[in-house]
Amino acid sequence: MLDEELQRGIQRHNPRTFEILIDKYSKLLWFVASGVLKKVGSVEDIEDCVAESFAYLWEHPEKYDKRRGSIRSYLCLVTKSKAIDKVRKINRTTALSYDDELKIKTDDMEEILVNKQIINEIYKFAKNLKELDSEIFILRYFYQLKPREIADKLNITVKEVSNKLYYSKKSLLTQIKL
Repeated sequence: MLDEELQRGIQRHNPRTFEILIDKYSKLLWFVASGVLKKVGSVEDIEDCVAESFAYLWEHPEKYDKRRGSIRSYLCLVTKSKAIDKVRKINRTTALSYDDELKIKTDDMEEILVNKQIINEIYKFAKNLKELDSEIFILRYFYQLKPREIADKLNITVKEVSNKLYYSKKSLLTQIKL
């Protein structure tokens, strides 16, 4: 469907139009929301942002103006805004008092720091791979896309994705053992 057809469907509250929008843009909006919420939000927070974005369009179709941009860019903007609002809400509700911060166990903090360091080292490893290998590794293990999704996104075969992941993991294990 073209943007013009989608806009007419949005204005008429056509449920089929919204099904098409959800099928077409859910993954994109997921990436937008997760980019904002990655450090403070949960998977549920990301899902909420995506759902709220589609609900906002459904409830306020008049807010979308095709002269200002595509439906895709409008939904991305709404999602980013919803995610920023969610971050503010999370930060307000999870702020620790000074006394609460002192009660956090030292062991827990050390574990958190070690885990962050390991993740950073794995990310550095991934960035040092060949460009395609790096992209595949990051999409699989940091964005948790399935091999089929990666293959579709990069226009390569699932077998090629699997092979590159296998050799990248093997290389990582070799480096860890050193």
